[in-house]
Amino acid sequence: METLGIAISLIMAGLIIATPIYHVAKSRSFIRLNLISIPIIFTLVIAGAYWPHFYKDMRLEMMGLDFDGMSDEERTRNVTPEQKEEAIELYWSLMGIGWPLQAIIGMVLVLPYPSTVWLVGFGAKRVFRRKTREIN
Repeated sequence: METLGIAISLIMAGLIIATPIYHVAKSRSFIRLNLISIPIIFTLVIAGAYWPHFYKDMRLEMMGLDFDGMSDEERTRNVTPEQKEEAIELYWSLMGIGWPLQAIIGMVLVLPYPSTVWLVGFGAKRVFRRKTREIN
């Protein structure tokens, strides 16, 4: 189960990284690159922020945790003894900033990425063209 969570997170991160690179390799214009990749990245950032919270809730529910309990003992009464410590750690790890705020912070950090990839690709193409002209 834990491997599934890691795999899905890595796939989302890989798609966020690969989307602008793919479109720069296809020689898209700056505006078209942003119009295509920003909605895709926006969706992946939201899904990437929501996924860990959903995954932890799903694992806790599968363990039998009672979310309405007032203490750790009440919450873990249906959890098997070998999973009680893990369930308590997972429950308390859900506390903190929520996934909407994580998505907003992630979007602020990832938003300039397509433009940066386009600028690097544009610069690399100019250098490559200049080098090929010098050779010929």
